[in-house]
Parts: sequence; C-alpha cells; structure tokens
Amino acid sequence: MNGVFNLRVLLINPPIKTQMAGIIFTNMCEPLGLLYIAAVLEKNGVKVKVIDGIAERLSHEDLEGKIAGFKPDVVGVASMMAETYRDAAETVKIARRAVPEAKIVIGGHNASFVAGKIIENLPDVDYVVVGEGEYTFLELAQALENGGDVSRVKGLMLRENGRAVFTGPREPIQNLDELPFPAKHLLSPNASYGRFQVAMFNVAFKNMSGVITTRGCPFGCTFCSCTAFSGRKIRARSPENVVAEMEYLVEKRGVEHIFVVDDNFTCFPKRVMEICKLMKERDIDVNWFCEGRVDTASWEMYKAMSDAGCWLIFLGLESGSQRVLDYYEKKTTVEKGQRAVALAQKAGIDVVGSFIVGAPNETEEEYLKTLEFIKRADMDAISISSLKVLPGAELWRRFEESGAIKPEDWNNYLEIFDVYGGHSKEKIRRWMKEIENGFYFRPGYLVKELWRMFGRRRHMIPHVVRNLF
Repeated sequence: MNGVFNLRVLLINPPIKTQMAGIIFTNMCEPLGLLYIAAVLEKNGVKVKVIDGIAERLSHEDLEGKIAGFKPDVVGVASMMAETYRDAAETVKIARRAVPEAKIVIGGHNASFVAGKIIENLPDVDYVVVGEGEYTFLELAQALENGGDVSRVKGLMLRENGRAVFTGPREPIQNLDELPFPAKHLLSPNASYGRFQVAMFNVAFKNMSGVITTRGCPFGCTFCSCTAFSGRKIRARSPENVVAEMEYLVEKRGVEHIFVVDDNFTCFPKRVMEICKLMKERDIDVNWFCEGRVDTASWEMYKAMSDAGCWLIFLGLESGSQRVLDYYEKKTTVEKGQRAVALAQKAGIDVVGSFIVGAPNETEEEYLKTLEFIKRADMDAISISSLKVLPGAELWRRFEESGAIKPEDWNNYLEIFDVYGGHSKEKIRRWMKEIENGFYFRPGYLVKELWRMFGRRRHMIPHVVRNLF
C-alpha cells in the first residue's frame, strides 16, 4: 500500500577488500538486487538512499561518515558471496557505530544460506532477509513504521531471546514484470562501473549497466548454490519488459554497454530470439554480453544475438573431461561445449570459456584434457578458478555430511583444498597457472586476436579507442 513514510532507509553494497582467483567482477555493474529493493521502497513512499562502497571506492572512514550523515532508521547491507561475507560483517559494525539506534538488516544470496548463524554470531544484526528481498524489506519497513508485528513478515530471520527464529519462507515473485526497474537514479554520480578482470587482463567500459532478465536456474550443478536459492525453478521477464528497460537505459541514461547478468540468459532460446527481434525493431543501438549454457547453443539464436548487438558470451565449459563434467552434474558434454564455442564465433560473438579445476575425482590426466580442450576449442579468452565449496551448494552438503566442513566453517570461504586432502593448494594453483599460460602464450594467439579485432569485432574498435581515454 502506497503512502508517505517517516522511516529513512539506507541500502549499502559494502566496500570489498577480497580478491578472487580467475575472473573478478569487482564493479562490473550496479548492485541490482539492492536497486530493485530501493525501487519498490521508493514506489511505496519510503525515503531511500543507496551507497555502493565498491563503485564509489569508499574507505571505511568515508562509509561511516556517509551513514552518519544520512541518519537512517534502517540500514540494509548486501552479503551476496561467501568470499565477501567478512566485508559485509565489517560494514554492519561500521553502521552500528554510526547509527546506534538504527535497525540493521543483512540479506543477499550468501546471507540467505547462513541466516541463522548470522543472527547467532553477529549481534549488531537485527534481521536477515532470506530469499528475494523486495517485498520482505517493504513489509519490514511498513511494520517498523507502524509498530506492527515483525514476526508476521515472511522471509525474515530474527532474534528472540537470543535465538534465531525464522518467520517462514516467502513465495518467490512469479510475475517479474510487476517490479519497477532498478532505481539506478539513486546511485552516486561518483560510482564507476564496467571494470573487471579476466586472467591477467584488466577490462574497462564506459557507460555500462547491468540488466537481469530471469531469476533462478533449473539445472543443479553441484558446485553452484543458485539452485538452492531459486528452488530449481527459473522465472523470466517478458521480452517486452526487458527491451523496455534496455531502451530506457540507452535513451535516458546514455548506456553504451549492457551486461545481462542472468545465471543462464540462453535457457529459453525462443525468448532470447524474441528479445533480439524487439531490439532490432526498436533500433536499440547498444553493445551487450551475457552468460549461457552450451546445451542451448544454436546458429539461429547466436546469429540473432549478434545482429542485435551481442558481442561476447561467457560459456560455462568447466572441464575438458567428461568424467569431471558428470561429477559436477552439468548434464552436458565436452563435444557440446566445443560446438557452442564454434557456433558463437561463427555468428560473430566472442567467447570467454569458464573453467574449474580441482574436482575430487580430477586426475593429472584429466587436467591435461582440459588444457588440450582449451587450446583445441580456440575461444577468445578464458576464466580459470579453483573449485569453491559454497553454502547452499550440493558439494557443501556432501562435505558437511562427511565431517570435512565443521559447524564453525559457516562464515569461511572454502576452496577444494580446504576440505579435501587429495588436492594441495600448490597443485591447484599450478594447474590454474599452467592452463592460463598454455592458452594465452600460444604461438600466434595475439596475432589471431588482433586479426579478429579487425574482422568480426570491427564495430567495437571505436568503443575500445574511446575507453582508452
């Protein structure tokens, strides 16, 4: 119900000190989850401010000053990844110092899986939002504004007599079109996006923005926690709604590059092609890139994407060994991966192949298969990471059952060598470095990529030059 609130809400994307191996989306695009929450709150009359500690490059001292200056009644802190939980926890402590009387809420992908532990171990936190946050946060704000019963708000972990109490799950939003577009107008003009790292390369784009077109993933890879978060279901915005947001970003906000941040944008090929068709019909001139699975690859879809401005796709290839792919329960094959790379490149789309090393059943011979596959598939760039064991993922459950993960590990960032004795940290790092070097330092690689720049990437040359200055 719309109205005017006296409540002031501050949403914070914490400054991040953590570095991750492989690809680092440091401040690639805006904190879309927070901005969706901000949009819903603002639509319902709540005074909202958003701070992006990463994109604004804030120190802890700067952050504390900004929090105190706004004087919020409620502070929301994002905790999206296990890797950055400690950054979120530090931000919570800073917020408590700055506004001692405020209610502090933490939420996000990672926080949802360890909500009870956060309540039990982080006394500065009053509530944890579990699952999607838009309507949970709105109802919490309404309850706090009106003196209502917070325990009746579904999707909250709260504290009663020192114990964590869950108010019950909230039904996921089925009609994503009902949500307002993310409130990007609330971002600071000092926030800078479009910077990320692939291997040894730092990449930067000006005027870049992120778009989410689906939520969830139906596949269930053992290393990924998305399935547990979404209940193995995927919900999609309509093509018309997606393209309307893209049109707004390009025409009203001057966006030149869009990152489609879906876990699997290509899950529904017909829908992808409809989005591309509408982009062409509305003459939306923007360069964009996305992530996708190899088993949805087709020439028709990739050609439609390329014609609509898609120039790059991240493909989750993971391994050159079928036995390792099966361990990850990828439900695809090495051959399908190679075919997807070839089809995308034929359509004029660059390919970044994402790979993981360190499956418990991975041998030296299988690691070498991955190295050979990477060279044979001849993609444009690669992203290598060690196998992570994340809260919410099937692998976490297995290692927890075996006793390798202890109760006190709930807030630890765990790589495979932390829980499995068959792989040492030194071996995993060696594999990662050898794969990276074996790919990028091949004879002729740089020459071939320059040739491709003046071939299928001709349209990108003005953007590359402009981004140098």
